[in-house]
Amino acid sequence: MAELVSSICFFVTGLVFLFESYKIRVLRFGGSLGGDFFPKFFSAMVIAISSMWVVSSLVKVWKKKQATRLEFAPGGLRRIMIYLVGFIVYIVMLDLFGFFVPSVGVSLLTYLLLREKVKPVDFLTGSAYSLLVVTIIWFLFTKVLGLLLPSGRLV
Repeated sequence: MAELVSSICFFVTGLVFLFESYKIRVLRFGGSLGGDFFPKFFSAMVIAISSMWVVSSLVKVWKKKQATRLEFAPGGLRRIMIYLVGFIVYIVMLDLFGFFVPSVGVSLLTYLLLREKVKPVDFLTGSAYSLLVVTIIWFLFTKVLGLLLPSGRLV
């Protein structure tokens, strides 16, 4: 049942992001794609994938005929709250520090929250992973696609 709730939450999040992406001012930077293309594209992908996930979850619930009771893993609600607070901090830090530093931070937070038990080596592994992923994303968006990512007021 928790899988069904998660899939519905992702679906709703995709809808909200898609709705919000229509508020993006359309600018063209010498290419054929406007600045609103990727938010709309990724929102549509989240909606499509989460729709398949909702259907899959409904089929699983229907086959098992489980009681419709929501159960979280131990510490799950605490992890969700930590992530929500971390994401709010990420949004504030985007304005101050730009894309790169806050994205590494939220990526590391996500990595650590997905671990069952966090060991000291996980900080090193997670930092390397986060730095690599954010660097690849930055490179693809700025150098390959020629798009502008947020630049901070303090950096």
